[in-house]
Parts: sequence; structure tokens; C-alpha cells
Amino acid sequence: MTFFGHLSRVPAERCAIATPSMRVSFGELCSAAEELAGDFAAARVVLCTDRLLDAVTTLAACDGVAEVVALTSAWQPAEVVLPLIELAQPHVVISSETANVFNAGLPDDLLSFSPQDAARAVARKRSGSRLQNGGTGWVVTTSGTTGKPKMVQHSFAGLTRSTKRDLDRGKDMVWGMIYDFSRFAGLQVVLQSLLGGACLVVPPFEAPLDDKLAFLADEGCTHLSATPTMMRKILMSPAGGSLPLRQITLGGEIADAAILTSLSRAFPEARITHVFASTEAGVGFSVSDKREGFPVSYLSSPPSGIGLRIDQGRLWVRNEHVGAHYLGGQGVLSKQGWVDTGDLVEADGDRVYFRGRESGVINIGGDKVHPEEVERALLSHPDVLLARVYAKANPIMGALVAADVVPGPGAPSQAELRASILAHLKNYLERHMIPASLRFVESFDTNTAGKLRRNA
Repeated sequence: MTFFGHLSRVPAERCAIATPSMRVSFGELCSAAEELAGDFAAARVVLCTDRLLDAVTTLAACDGVAEVVALTSAWQPAEVVLPLIELAQPHVVISSETANVFNAGLPDDLLSFSPQDAARAVARKRSGSRLQNGGTGWVVTTSGTTGKPKMVQHSFAGLTRSTKRDLDRGKDMVWGMIYDFSRFAGLQVVLQSLLGGACLVVPPFEAPLDDKLAFLADEGCTHLSATPTMMRKILMSPAGGSLPLRQITLGGEIADAAILTSLSRAFPEARITHVFASTEAGVGFSVSDKREGFPVSYLSSPPSGIGLRIDQGRLWVRNEHVGAHYLGGQGVLSKQGWVDTGDLVEADGDRVYFRGRESGVINIGGDKVHPEEVERALLSHPDVLLARVYAKANPIMGALVAADVVPGPGAPSQAELRASILAHLKNYLERHMIPASLRFVESFDTNTAGKLRRNA
């Protein structure tokens, strides 16, 4: 069944999408997509818009009809997005006046500002075209946390492999959207909410966090997906405590014991799930026992539809729904169906623990340091709310460990706190892992995927 087919199963009067300025029912959403039925036949479509309704309408009209529909971020710099658009080789780009690619040099005959205009443009260019192999490629970009973003093609079936579709239960669910919806994690929230018949509540992406949370609370948000870094910020916000959450989904970063415990205390009625999924590996697996890592039994008896193995300390995932190469010849994605996630893991007893990203390891004169491990130690200090660890160039050692820390309320003076933190770290870390530079800051940003930025 196509995306449109699933949407049409939901009672027409039920709210599908709510923003501060509008509410759209499933019936209205389906009518808008149905008007475009067939107009995107065999087309290659790129979405680069900040308007979620336009994106969902286009996805519903394209699935099963278009050759490819690619999602790129309206909030990324034009110099990052334009090469991705070129790689997708589109017949049309659906954008918005507020997207960063607006006025960035895209040809006028390629650019449209609504699904309706795009459909007309494609119809003029490709009248009579038909999709030959019957499957629409859903293309999503990687976050680019450790390099230039790449494009990965998925299928609708693969993206929704673990999506729950109980429409009766969905009527009482309200999903909140605080991700960039064009990214893999954001797209997962869109699909889970809409295919489950829930209402998707969408505050402005660039609004201050407190304003986003206040809107979500006013709309009765019961389900929220975020990275651990984003959830730590939510726990710091007074507005976060007013969310009536019944489901918290963590992904994109390591969910350590500290964040799992903090969320359990703040939202005692909520089910807390840590999902493993990535743009490259696709939909993986989830754990809901409020413990770090995942059961070692998953290595021999993995969740349905995937395979898991550890090779040279890295986690590999087999997913039949993911292709062998990045789009546009950007390199090999999988080997014989196995994707190297780049996550360093370690089996210990009945559990497999995530240690960090291989690409993020800091080399200190030959000793390797995982930034995530240092961050966990910092976050275990009672006066540390947020921590970010990164490499700082050094002419003798090559690099040194540096850290930025957001102190908690009531923390002592910076001099006292610095001494306390360094003494605390000596109980958890080897000498070369302790930050040579420790800086106190008020906050730091996440990228558009909600992940911690590790640059200074």
C-alpha cells in the first residue's frame, strides 16, 4: 500500500497536522494529494521547503508514481544543499521563499513554490511518462556531522517497517515535532504519527525551545522523539515539565544511564524507548527497558527484518531495504547487505554498550579518547547540565581533549566548580582523557538533526 493509501484509511475528520496558524484534517490532506494523482509520473522530485504540509502532500502524491522524491533541508546553507540537489538530478524542486536555497541560483524552470505548481511543471515536461519498475525511491540526506552530507535511497516499505498502525489507539495520540522533518529522524516522526492516525503538532522550527515546548504542551503532546542532547535541554526548561508525555523516544546519540534516569524521574508515567536507526542503516531496533545499550541476545536473535554483528569493535547492520551505494556515486554504503554504522560498541555480560563514533575518536599522542565517554563522566557531576567534548589542536601531542560545560543552577563559582569537576573526573577517567581545556558556557547549539555540534 502506498503512503496515500494509508492516509486514506484514517477517518477524514481527524486532525492530521496542527501548527500555530492552521489545522489540517486527514480528509483535507488526502484531497490535496488526490488532486495531484498521476501528475508526478516517473518524475524526480526534490523537496527543500520549510512547509511540512507541502512536503507531506507531495510525498503522498509521489509515492508509487514518481521515480524519486528526495528530501533536503530548507535550513541548511545553500552551498551545502545545492550540490545535493544536483546529485538528485530533479525535474522539479519544491521550495519556499524562506528556504536557504531561495535566490541561490536554481534555474527558474526547475523551481516551484507549491506541490500544485510543481505538478503542472512536471506535466509540461514529462507528459505521458510512466514509472517502469513500480517503486518510488525516498531519498534522505545524512546529517553531515562528520563530513559532507550524502544521499541515501530508501523505500516506503523500509522506512515504515516498524511503524505502528493502530488507528483506534492513534486517535488519542498527539506527536510533537521538534526535528527538521526532512531528516531521517524527523521523517520517522511524520510517518509514525500519520500512519498511526495521530495528530502531528508542529511548532515553528526556528522558534526558541521554550516557545516550542509551550505550544506542544498547549496542544496536549503525548509522544515526543528527540536526541538525548535535546531532551537534556527540555529537562532544563521550565516549559518541559508541563508536557503530558506518555511516550519518549530517544535516538541519534548514545542514551546513557544518566539521561534515562532523569527522564524516568521527570516523566514517571512515560514509556521511554531508545531507538537505533540511521540514514545509512535505515530503521533498526528499539529498547524500552530503561537500560543503556541493547541485549547481547540481539546479536544472535535480532529483531525481525535486520541482522546485527560486531566486527573489529564496530556495529554492523544488515537491512535488505537499503541499497549498496550512496546516491550519485558518493561511495559504497553496504557490503553484501551489511552497513558499517561507524558506532564503536562493546559486549559486556548480557549487554552491548555504545562507546562512541569511530570518526569522532580523539588521538592524544597515540592514545584514543572517545568524546562520548568523557561527556558521560562530566554529566555524572551534579553541577553539570550539559557537556560537549571535542579535539583541540596541539603541536606536540597532535590534539588535546577540550570540553565546554553548562553549569547547573546553584553551582559554585567557576574556580570552585572547575576544581570539583577535575577531581570528579579523576575517579572515572584515565589521565590522558581528562580535558586539558575546560570552558564554561551558557548553552551550545545542536545541528538541524538535533545532534551535538562537536566543533569549538
